[in-house]
Amino acid sequence: MRKSFFAFVLFILFISCTQRKDKEQIEDLQTPVKFRNNQNYGLFHPTSKQVIVKPNYTYIEDFSNGYCLGIRGKEGGICDVINTVGKVVFSYETAPLSHTYCFNGFFSFVYDKNDKYYHGLYDCKGNEVFVCNFIYGMNDECIVTQKANEYIFLFYDKQGIKNNKIKLQDKYYCQPFKNGYSTFFLIENNEEKFGVIRNDKKIVIAPKYKNLGKEFVNDFIIAETADSLYGLLTKDGSWRIAPKYKKIYNYSGKVLSVKTDNWKLIDLNETVIHQLDKNIIIKSDFFNDIAIFEKTTQQNIKYGLINSEGKIILDALFDNIDPSPDSYYWRIKLNDKWMLFKEDEGILDPEKYLDFGRVK
Repeated sequence: MRKSFFAFVLFILFISCTQRKDKEQIEDLQTPVKFRNNQNYGLFHPTSKQVIVKPNYTYIEDFSNGYCLGIRGKEGGICDVINTVGKVVFSYETAPLSHTYCFNGFFSFVYDKNDKYYHGLYDCKGNEVFVCNFIYGMNDECIVTQKANEYIFLFYDKQGIKNNKIKLQDKYYCQPFKNGYSTFFLIENNEEKFGVIRNDKKIVIAPKYKNLGKEFVNDFIIAETADSLYGLLTKDGSWRIAPKYKKIYNYSGKVLSVKTDNWKLIDLNETVIHQLDKNIIIKSDFFNDIAIFEKTTQQNIKYGLINSEGKIILDALFDNIDPSPDSYYWRIKLNDKWMLFKEDEGILDPEKYLDFGRVK
């Protein structure tokens, strides 16, 4: 009888521990949202509606592979690697004013040794896994370094750096490759001329544009001509939308916003989906069918959110809106206070841990 009771207790403990572990794993899958308090950043848990990291950071790099990077200095200084439940896994120091990156669960650092700077990456356990003379840029596919007179593009994922790499002469000032393409510019007669190169080193868009978007979005890239007109280019360099607009934002998959005299939403055939009032200015790409707009009334500039059908979903009442939403949450500023907004939840004040309703 005693043995049976002991076995039963062990079983209950096992189930309890398993459920607790499963609960922690489920919580780990919920990606926290960055929020702002004045100039500092913290983390807000969208499920529990609780602040899990107080706003103590100058900036927080986006979550990648379950971890983010909290920076206590100005683009450098002390960095904390934080997991999805708000726990600091480890901390490290990097040179002040050095840009930090967080991709694929790797974290960049810069250190000074004998008056010479070295750049590298830590993994999520704090191991130094890569060191080079300089990291020019990173995204979730590629790391850009340099050796002699060549830029070296190293491809990697959450498992680490792969064997394949690309070398280009350093006359090409390139962005990291994304889905097989990289924008670059050359300097000719003291002018920057932008083009696109493919990962087989073939230039697919000649460097003749005043500016290009950083990457292809939905198979198109924004191009600005020498006379400051905007259009959309395809991956073979042909015009999908001819350069006739004063400003243009990326094709969302449904619409794109363009400016002639006023702003309007059009499709790829340039059919007008919605004509905007003359006092409304689009200020961002569409993110999941929502973009930021600016409205001027009585010499006051305010910001709101609009969807791809031209319907205003958040009135222009706000002093600022951060153009980088997390998990559908937008950071919005009203009366010097930063809050969060999600379309199906309304406005949230992270510091109060509750939703206080939609703005009508």
